[in-house]
Amino acid sequence: MLMALQRAAKRNLTTKATGVATGPISYAYKLLEKDISSFNIDKQQLSLCSKLDELYSSFKSSPKQASVPDEHLEIVARYHSTPQKNTSFFFPSAEHIKTMAIAKLYSRPSLSKGLYIHGSVGVGKSLLMDTFHSICNKGLSIDDKSFPPIDLPCKRYHFHEFMIQIHERIHENKKIRPKEDPIPKIAADISKEARILCFDEMQITDIADAMIIKRILTLLMDHLGVVVITTSNRPPSGLYEGGINRSVFLPLIDTMEKRMNVFDMNVDKDYRREQLQYDSQKIEADSLPAYVCVDSESLRHSILTQWFERGGGEQRIEVIPVAMGRTVSVEKANDSCAWFHFRSLCHEPLGAADYISIASRFDTVIIDEVPQLNGQLYNEAKRFVVLIDAFYEAKTKLVLGTDVSRDNLFLGFDAIAETQDGDEEIAATVDKVKINKEEDTTFVIGHGGSSSSASTTMVRGKGGKESMEWSATGRIGVSLAQLSAVKEVSFSFKRAASRLAEMSSSHWKSPQTKRASY
Repeated sequence: MLMALQRAAKRNLTTKATGVATGPISYAYKLLEKDISSFNIDKQQLSLCSKLDELYSSFKSSPKQASVPDEHLEIVARYHSTPQKNTSFFFPSAEHIKTMAIAKLYSRPSLSKGLYIHGSVGVGKSLLMDTFHSICNKGLSIDDKSFPPIDLPCKRYHFHEFMIQIHERIHENKKIRPKEDPIPKIAADISKEARILCFDEMQITDIADAMIIKRILTLLMDHLGVVVITTSNRPPSGLYEGGINRSVFLPLIDTMEKRMNVFDMNVDKDYRREQLQYDSQKIEADSLPAYVCVDSESLRHSILTQWFERGGGEQRIEVIPVAMGRTVSVEKANDSCAWFHFRSLCHEPLGAADYISIASRFDTVIIDEVPQLNGQLYNEAKRFVVLIDAFYEAKTKLVLGTDVSRDNLFLGFDAIAETQDGDEEIAATVDKVKINKEEDTTFVIGHGGSSSSASTTMVRGKGGKESMEWSATGRIGVSLAQLSAVKEVSFSFKRAASRLAEMSSSHWKSPQTKRASY
């Protein structure tokens, strides 16, 4: 269903939509009734279409704003980013008066409230937002209906990709102006490039990212007139939950709730898995499976070899450039395919930037010897989830070799904090992040404890009785704040499993017909 929505929104449609549709996103969505036989209208998806139609209309009807000189945008950002110092309360300096006047004169009002879309995996959040982004940039024509593109720059990023670019910009700015705060200039530059920013899969797990994105988004939404539309598996109040110094991050949540309408998808179905079941009867008899789960190692190797040979060219070792001057080595590559063992990709200290570079270079990536992922392989599971997100975003063909069925690949796990010294303050803090819902797989039990040295985090396989000590860098001495990362990975298993199901389906295009990104 989701793949069909992408096709319907992208092509020049010539079929009348059924039902009532008032805007381009709703029209594209309603056409799915004729596009695929298995499609049923989902009320929440239709409601989200209406919200996105309203945004499109507000942008089309917004009066054209006077352009702001680039240097003034940076002054606006810098003025609002740091406390203003003045040598005299009664006799302000001329420079201070000039800066304050520019900051107040050129602060850009927001064109509209943004939209924060949250919900479970596979419910259509990303595809509907991507449809909106595509129509804003390219427009849409349906019979006698024509929806022109909006006259405002609109950009779309996966959140991992956006944060990598932010770190690259910080790195470059620091080389040129090492003593200057780079954030205001970066925020000003982003506002020049886009008045509408679309983010897919917003999630915050790192203290540095939390502090950086708090400052940048606050400047963009409050002072630089940028409208933000984002998808996430969590509501705004759940961002960076349990993270280190989260109280410093909380003002951004207030800003988001003020500057964005929050939309809860509240859909129980995973349409990726539903489409996979529908498509399973249509796979050609001679097609190669993308998820190769066989007991015979020689048979698995034979199937993976056939995938590799489709890449063309001679086998070789290749070194791929990664952001900020790093590289990643591919021991087995050809023209359009790379072959890795799971250990070389997920046991090594690689991250989103490495996986994005690999996905950008190769149409097909083979990963062999993929184990069952659970609490025993926490760090490896975390990297594999990031890898799937990167490959899904790049529309890369992912071929996995394993002896574990896809339904059992991601095994839920629990994270339990146990402390011994009876500190009531920390016990109260732990209680605040206690989670024990049926749909969640991470929970925290607080019995006191005042520091990382006095607390232990136990990771236990779901339903299992044996536990093991864990930390971000080893498996002992973890601080309670790091539990947010454990919870995030456990939570993200659902998204990874859903995306992997879609990537394994017949609709996930072969390298020769790789889908264009919105």
